Amino acid sequence: MKKYTLKENLTIEVNGITLYKIEYCFNKFLSGGYIESEDNLSQTGACMVLDNAKVYGQAKVYGQAIISDQAEVYGNSRIYDQAEVYGQTKIYGQAEVYGQARIYGHAKIFDEVEVYNEAKVYGNARISGEAEIYGQARIYGQAQVYGQSRIYDQARIYSKARIYGEAKIYGHARIFGQAEVSGQAQFFNNIHVFS
Repeated sequence: MKKYTLKENLTIEVNGITLYKIEYCFNKFLSGGYIESEDNLSQTGACMVLDNAKVYGQAKVYGQAIISDQAEVYGNSRIYDQAEVYGQTKIYGQAEVYGQARIYGHAKIFDEVEVYNEAKVYGNARISGEAEIYGQARIYGQAQVYGQSRIYDQARIYSKARIYGEAKIYGHARIFGQAEVSGQAQFFNNIHVFS
C-alpha cells in the first residue's frame, strides 16, 4: 500500500514547475505539502513533506526526515535519516542534510554543503561551497560559512561572522560579531573571536 498519493486537482506552480499536493493514506487529516513527483519523497519510511513545504527537481527526502512549514528543497539535494527542515529554509544544489540535523528560520544551504549529526543552522545563516557542519555545531544569526570550511563539535558561529577558505572551527569556540576567519585558520577549545 502506498504511503501517500498526489492530488492531481490540487497543484501549484513554482519556477515554472507544477507541484502536486500530497494526501497521506494513513491520515487524511494530515496536511501534506507539495512535490513534483513520487521521486521526491520515498513511499517507505516515516519521511514526510507537510504544510506548505515544497520538494522538487531531483531532490529526495527519505528515511525519517521531515520537511514542513514553508521550506523548499530542490536541485539535487538530499534530506534523510531523522533530519528536520522547517521555517522558510531553502536547501538546494547538491546539499545533504542528515543524521539529526535541524535547519530552520530563513537559513539557506546550497552547493555541496553537508550538515549532519546534531548540527543546527537557523536564523538567516547561509552555508555554501563544500562546507561541512556537524557534531553539535550551531550556525545562526546572519552568519555565513562557505568554501571548504569545517564547523564541528560544539562550535558556535553567529551574528554577522564569516567563515571561509579551509578554516576549521571546533571544540567550544565562538566566532561572532563581524569577525572573519579564512584561509587555513583553526580555532578551537574555548576561544572567542569577535569584532
